[in-house]
Amino acid sequence: MGDSEPGTKPAEKEQKPPEGLSQFIGKVLDQLSLSAWMPAAMLVGCGAVLVQLRSQRNFDLGAAVVGLTAKPLGILVVLLFALVLAALVSQAFSFSAIRFFEGYWKGPLVWLGLYRVMVRRKAKKREKLATRLDRQTKRAFETVRPRLLESEIKRSLIDVAEDSVYSRHLTPKREQLAAEFDWQMFLPPDVVGRLARIRQTQLDYPNPHRMLPTKLGNILRATEEEITGENEDTQDLVLRRGDAIPARLRLHHDQFRTRLDMYCTLIFVHLGLMGLTLALLVPARSPAAGTAVTAAAFLILAVASYSAAITSARGYCTTLKVIFSSESG
Repeated sequence: MGDSEPGTKPAEKEQKPPEGLSQFIGKVLDQLSLSAWMPAAMLVGCGAVLVQLRSQRNFDLGAAVVGLTAKPLGILVVLLFALVLAALVSQAFSFSAIRFFEGYWKGPLVWLGLYRVMVRRKAKKREKLATRLDRQTKRAFETVRPRLLESEIKRSLIDVAEDSVYSRHLTPKREQLAAEFDWQMFLPPDVVGRLARIRQTQLDYPNPHRMLPTKLGNILRATEEEITGENEDTQDLVLRRGDAIPARLRLHHDQFRTRLDMYCTLIFVHLGLMGLTLALLVPARSPAAGTAVTAAAFLILAVASYSAAITSARGYCTTLKVIFSSESG
């Protein structure tokens, strides 16, 4: 038993496949970080353009790019250079993009009064939701009241529920009874679902004095108010409590935040492509129908990106709630 172990080690070493060129290249590439790739690509791309400018003995940048694309390797260099340049530009403006769609506006949008109009519009929507929920709740209670009276439920509980629905004064004991008695379980499912949807929509709005002009911004701010109060910043808290956040929650947080940044950037990209479509195809007298369809497609993609940003924001907010609930627990 003791002699067999040393004898097996040379055999295991002999069975191990030798490292080839592919393994060597893989190890070398593993040592390079992502932050080194983009500067290297910029260096290669700009260097190729400079070499082409030298060979043509003029500073016609367009002719240099065309000259590079005439060569198979040049096409790859130009595409890589353009991709990296676009990535650098979009990354530089990603934070500004998300701040814009959150509603942190300044400049002309504030001077022209658009910010004030949008904030007041969102505040009115919040008030309308509260009025609608109150009206629908009272109507639902009046519908279910006869059913409650016919059941074996105590009349005192029904009276407590009625006082709660109509916002009448309740003693602390009666408030507790009203909270414990779920009269909505006797409602039809479609009515319960309608009331739940209105309540969920209400959660998308912060307090009126902290209202923002966009739906995305209000969803994020409402979550900030719920988990940290009105005087703290969520980003600062996440950074300060980063070591205490479980790895799984941190992963979800980073994923949703990355998606949120990406979709907000894509909105600007699609709007820019729509403008580029009109700027390039209209003067060229391209078919009007094709131009309109292409511009409309980019506009639809921009709207879809904003919808995806809102969905990502909801996931991001859910993750934040779990993080801070675990912190408080």
